[in-house]
Amino acid sequence: MPAFSDIEEVKGFIRESSPESAVYVGCDSRQLKEWTIFVTVVVIHIDSNRGAKVFWQIDKVERIRSVRQRLMEEVNRAVYTALMIADVVGERPFEVHLDINPNPDHRSSVIVKEAVGYVLAQGLKPVLKPDAFAAFAVADFLTAKA
Repeated sequence: MPAFSDIEEVKGFIRESSPESAVYVGCDSRQLKEWTIFVTVVVIHIDSNRGAKVFWQIDKVERIRSVRQRLMEEVNRAVYTALMIADVVGERPFEVHLDINPNPDHRSSVIVKEAVGYVLAQGLKPVLKPDAFAAFAVADFLTAKA
């Protein structure tokens, strides 16, 4: 899986941020005719109240036809990125935002248990919709631009 073009820049920004700054990681995807576009983001909410710095990685892979597989790939990419930066986060608030709606009326609800279990198994804190803004708002916005 490709890493951020400069993960050290992301880690450096986190190191230089205040201990009150929160770190959120998320991923979203968009289907194109022959491709699936993934956008993984790291959002550093400066002092948890003064705006944010956003880092992102865009990856294009052969179209993933299975909804379950595509959603779990979003989870995997978010977790992978979170684990790459975890060593510098310290005691800052740190969450992995999942673009998954736990409401059974939504298609993404089919993977709630396995996605949350996977994130927890890595020692990370999962957050679902409607609170997972790094995934469903920030990464989603960037997928439209990709």
